[in-house]
Amino acid sequence: MSWLPVSACTTACAADPVPTVDAATRRRRWLRLGVAFAGTGAAALRAPWTGARGRRRLVVCAAARVLTAAGVRVEVTAPSAAWPRAGAGRGPGHLVVSNHVSWVDDLAMLTVVPGVPVAKREVGDWPVLGGLARRTGVVLLDRARIRTLPAAVAQAAGLLRSGTAVTVHPEGTTACGVELGRFRPAFFQAAVDAAAPVCPVAVRYRVDGGTPTAVAGYLADEPLWRSIARVVAVRGLVVEVHLLPALDPAGADRRELAALAEYAVAAVTEARRPVVAAHPRRPRVPARRLPVRRPTGIPPHPGAARVA
Repeated sequence: MSWLPVSACTTACAADPVPTVDAATRRRRWLRLGVAFAGTGAAALRAPWTGARGRRRLVVCAAARVLTAAGVRVEVTAPSAAWPRAGAGRGPGHLVVSNHVSWVDDLAMLTVVPGVPVAKREVGDWPVLGGLARRTGVVLLDRARIRTLPAAVAQAAGLLRSGTAVTVHPEGTTACGVELGRFRPAFFQAAVDAAAPVCPVAVRYRVDGGTPTAVAGYLADEPLWRSIARVVAVRGLVVEVHLLPALDPAGADRRELAALAEYAVAAVTEARRPVVAAHPRRPRVPARRLPVRRPTGIPPHPGAARVA
């Protein structure tokens, strides 16, 4: 499957030294996580009897509970004005695209930009979280069957037309965050088809003292519990969510939008020195000549005025 995105990162990328909590704090976090997952399971059972807005609220609350229980703090960098609401006659939703390091940034994104995520099909099989994901309409993509991709893109376009925000990781896999992978253009077609603005988001991690870290990485097909264990053990883990200016899809194709979004995110994620000696950053050289056009006439993300 040569088309399937593969990251060069391994669990060694997440082995950089970080401050850790004591054994008692670690036990408390595991206990709180158990309670949070139990609450998520209860929410999954209630989901079929709630409306679409209620189901999304259940997902946001569940994500916030898990992050709090694990000792993770979310820090948002954005303009002071509120992001305009979509739907209800206010225009299409927003295609939110971000880099992908860990399951943690999925939860953080849900609390900052509530919407419908695009996830790999295996997420639907996860205990507790998978049931809630399926019941809340997550776009599940079978990465082993490329023939399912057009249907998933069409589903995302339909959600955007209805005014729903859709979040996707265009890299197609997780990486440690030192070097950004190429943004695959497939789901940008949904923004083109729905005339929906593309909102890039850059995700970074740091620990006490401001040191960047890859400790939260979910890498190399490792078991999920190992990544969770590292997160539970670290002290002062912060996930930075940087909301970047929106891109106007008018007159652009999916490849142009993917390139512009990739470079906007790379400007933030690759602005700091590498912290993993075995995975040094390479210069970001475009594979082809980038378009010189820059989107105009659309407010920053989140903008002060409604997107037309």
